Amino acid sequence: MEELLLRHGRLSRPVATRRLRIVAVALRSRQSSRLAVPGFPPATAPAPAPAQEHVLPSPHVAADAAAVLLETGVRPEDIRRAAGMCPELMSVPVETITAALRFLTDEAGVPAEELPRVLRRRPRLLVSSAAARLRPTLYFLRALGVPDLHRRADLLSFSVEDKLLPRIEFLESLGLPSRAARSMARRFPALFYYGIDGNMRPKAEYLLGVMGRDADELFDFPEYFSYALDTRIATRHEACAARGVRMPLPAMLRPGEPKFEDCLAGCVGSTPPRRRSPLWHAYWVDGDGAGVGAVVEKARRDDAIAASYRHVHY
Repeated sequence: MEELLLRHGRLSRPVATRRLRIVAVALRSRQSSRLAVPGFPPATAPAPAPAQEHVLPSPHVAADAAAVLLETGVRPEDIRRAAGMCPELMSVPVETITAALRFLTDEAGVPAEELPRVLRRRPRLLVSSAAARLRPTLYFLRALGVPDLHRRADLLSFSVEDKLLPRIEFLESLGLPSRAARSMARRFPALFYYGIDGNMRPKAEYLLGVMGRDADELFDFPEYFSYALDTRIATRHEACAARGVRMPLPAMLRPGEPKFEDCLAGCVGSTPPRRRSPLWHAYWVDGDGAGVGAVVEKARRDDAIAASYRHVHY
């Protein structure tokens, strides 16, 4: 496989480094010899050192698998990187890789020219069983209504039971109805990438506890979970609280720092512009590039969705 990558990618051969690593491994595994000196007791053998993890060269993908990936358009350096990110590539049968590639193009709708980008981002797709993992996840996401799955193909390697459903169930545990939780995941599929205990739970607890807000605001703005708690959410909430201002979550979190400070300086008390106001959307949320007609239409759509949700569930 090494020769194959060298021919296609002209990769440099790290001969000196590899020889040093081989010598180091040999020295660590070689038993030391001891000389017996007459008149002196034999030297006490030192306690064996704990086994050390050997420093090995970059993992090698099987030559036939590398040939398949090179033919797909994956660059040699990306193959080596993929093998480091997903060690299973060293031993998975080439039939598994070809089946995954065929599934991505034929069933998931990923264009052939996009395969290198998809595999560079999520090499685990190559070692996932089409029947046991990729296809059930595809069907689940389609039933959920997630759009443009060919652009989110990296989601297909996630387990429905272990990864996708627990995120939706966590949103339901916050008091959101099942339909609302599914709507949040459909509108913002990045939720499936976030850890529950390390990301979503602390941010939700901060919103419901310290900020004193309702879970309904998460339904309106699921992107809340994409912002850093310590450096974005907490600092901006504290800045608003110091001035007695209560901003909607998009207005508080989306703008850059200069624009946020300008907005905060222009607030009087805790009465920001009404959410239906084109001025609120154009200045607070959508930025300077959006036309008034576009932001009015967007505001109407958002209000219709929210009104429908609350009418059904409350």
